[in-house]
Amino acid sequence: MNSHPCVSVGLPVYNGEAFLDVALKAILSQTFTDFELIISDNASTDRTEEICRAYAAQDSRIRYERQPQNLGAAWNFNHVFQLARGQYFRWAAHDDLIAPTALERCVEQLDRDPSTVLCASQVGCINWQGDTIPPKCDPRDRNLDSAQPSLRFQGILLQSFWCYEIFGLIRASALRKIGPMANHYGSDRATLAALTLQGRFAEIPEILFMRRFHMKQSTSMGSAQEREQWHKGVTSQKKTPLLERQSISCLRAILQSDLNWGDRLQCLGVLRHYFVQPHNWQYFLRTWLHYKPARAAASPKTGTIALK
Repeated sequence: MNSHPCVSVGLPVYNGEAFLDVALKAILSQTFTDFELIISDNASTDRTEEICRAYAAQDSRIRYERQPQNLGAAWNFNHVFQLARGQYFRWAAHDDLIAPTALERCVEQLDRDPSTVLCASQVGCINWQGDTIPPKCDPRDRNLDSAQPSLRFQGILLQSFWCYEIFGLIRASALRKIGPMANHYGSDRATLAALTLQGRFAEIPEILFMRRFHMKQSTSMGSAQEREQWHKGVTSQKKTPLLERQSISCLRAILQSDLNWGDRLQCLGVLRHYFVQPHNWQYFLRTWLHYKPARAAASPKTGTIALK
């Protein structure tokens, strides 16, 4: 195995036996071969470990780790990146598929244009059986390739819902600069928003990534509590503090970026526009009210509000 591969692919997984086999075959069938595949198994209780160990025994590019307990999706996504040694990094999901030329085309783009920090392809959608279904995609004209940071930031924060770019090929140096993925649901959008402040996004005008939709994925969970537990791990009882939210993560990204103050102010204007949208401040208010009883109960004498 190459100790300094060009690309690191990180696959965080929990109970992925239903689709893991075909996902691994797709990754290992890439025409671009100078990569490592890092798999972090979050204490799966199905055949995930058996499948991963069988593949790892056959291909030296695979590094497999099994965690002693489920530490949550956020921890697992960050962990596979922490182990990465490549110049470029890509997250992979156990239930999605990539075309054989996906890595090759994205590497070519990032090698050719140093101003781009992320390269993704167009996206197709499949169901649990692997059949093509109507696309569920964000708008094409989001200015993610703009030279102006605030337009890129706006494209992710105000015009993106599916955020498939999180599964694009990313410069590892840019990803390290923005820090780990935050421990709250929706942190993939916050991570992408922070990356837009580092440089341009490029798109390959072909469908090289197939997103699978099925009833056991996080986007199909029926409640915020379920999604939070998925993100933090089945053993975690802690609620997400109010300040660990998408808007706060984006604010930190702006303030910690290398942008000049003119660009920062423009990005702050985008964030303000995002926050004052009715569905966002209503959600923030509901969350605040959800936390208020617990805070009041913890300090009945003083009546002070202290975030948990």
